[in-house]
Amino acid sequence: MRIDWLKWSFLPAMLIVLGVPFAFRPKAAEIDPNALKLVIITPHNEQIRTEFSLGFDRWHRAHYNGQGVVIDWRTPGGTSEIRRQLFAEYEAAIKRGPIQPRSMSYDLLFGGGSYEHTQVKKSVSWTDPDGTTRSATLSIPVEFSPEQLDAWYGVNEIGRNVLYDPDLYWFGTAVSGFGLVYNIDVLNRLGVRRPETWFDLTDSRLVGWVALADPGQSGSIATALEVILQRLGWEQGWNLLREASANTRYFADSSSKIPIDVSLGEAAVGMCIDFYGRTQAQFIRNADGSERVGYVDPPRLSDIDPDPISLLNGGPNQELAIRFIEYCLSDEGQALWDFPLATSEGDMGPREFELRRLPARRIMYEKYFDRLVDKVNPFDLAEPIDSWNPNMRSFVAPLLGAMAIDNLDELRAAWVAINTLPPGDPRREEMLDLLLAMPTVTLLDGSVVSLETPEHLAAIKADWKLARSAEGLARGYDALKAEHDRIAWAEFYRSNYRAIVDLGQSSR
Repeated sequence: MRIDWLKWSFLPAMLIVLGVPFAFRPKAAEIDPNALKLVIITPHNEQIRTEFSLGFDRWHRAHYNGQGVVIDWRTPGGTSEIRRQLFAEYEAAIKRGPIQPRSMSYDLLFGGGSYEHTQVKKSVSWTDPDGTTRSATLSIPVEFSPEQLDAWYGVNEIGRNVLYDPDLYWFGTAVSGFGLVYNIDVLNRLGVRRPETWFDLTDSRLVGWVALADPGQSGSIATALEVILQRLGWEQGWNLLREASANTRYFADSSSKIPIDVSLGEAAVGMCIDFYGRTQAQFIRNADGSERVGYVDPPRLSDIDPDPISLLNGGPNQELAIRFIEYCLSDEGQALWDFPLATSEGDMGPREFELRRLPARRIMYEKYFDRLVDKVNPFDLAEPIDSWNPNMRSFVAPLLGAMAIDNLDELRAAWVAINTLPPGDPRREEMLDLLLAMPTVTLLDGSVVSLETPEHLAAIKADWKLARSAEGLARGYDALKAEHDRIAWAEFYRSNYRAIVDLGQSSR
């Protein structure tokens, strides 16, 4: 019997990829019955959880008379989903009465971008029938001294961002960038060069080969898309995102899925957090050590964002939680992010997994740069943004949802119709105008404003907030105005995309 070797040539690569999660599985550890317990809710992966469990236990034993610690990790999903869950739990709790020490489930929120932790800093409130109002913040400040903060961070700045919350509600433990992970073999097969910038996602030869995540589910991707809009400008940014979306195979519910699918050849290129891309590229290599998967940081169009930790209000083990924050910001804790595996018990660094993340403290680059796995200093890469529109973030998920996620098949068909026209076809300009058009919004006062520019974003946001407030309900406004606006936008885009396809099929 003749064996078709070409048919089965993919098998070794597939087995390597499928074996990565098992290779990452932590070794079984003996549970100390006398250990203290810490409860942490997090979007972090198993490798990070393993290393910080082992590392904090070592550090705590060394600093607190041999007392061990066991961490109870809670991982309900991405940071955006975690934030929604926390708000729901705290809103339910405040209705029952004031938040008391040890009355809530979690000690810490560990991981996710600065935006999500700033949202968790906000308060929830409840008014009893007798008019008594109670309110409480989800996270609470930790009053570290200015001297301690200066020793940890120095100047509280990295590009446009701060490294820790000025009110001390959250503290950056690592920093993250965003870039493109790509499959070299698939790109070669498609005849597409390796990507260097976000604009490479718009190459029409990549239709069905781009992997993106839903910014409504992934806080990190929402941040990446927001930065593209801020740096390129509203109009050019949305044009890029629309064309990249037209090439998209899917919108994942988590950015961690994208590097795996790219390495499997299910996608040619995708957007992801930097350490996801670097880690996947490290583990998916050819037998001779050459790369099969690559990662690139698009120059001048990305951002460096802190990955913080927050102390949650009413947690069961507040003192121990503060010690964990101190550990994360110690040299030992920072070394876990990007040191190679430790070769002896006294060495700093991870024990089982190289995490390939960038530490948040400047001193780590000044003292230990030669020991870092990734020879990258994020403080050199971070660039400020001259003007930052704080209203853009609120429109990333709903507008991309209407533009692409809700209408992916129609968008892709319109994009294909445009790119299959012969050069010089007079229909192309009209079709592009339809593709790049932006919808309008009817405000509560009856005026109609356009989303072609960002000048009306603040007014639209204010209407959404008013509509769902007690005052808005009393005036008879629709509490679901934001959702109804998104539905109207989706219908607008669907109509335009179908008109593009019809134009492409016309004979003129």
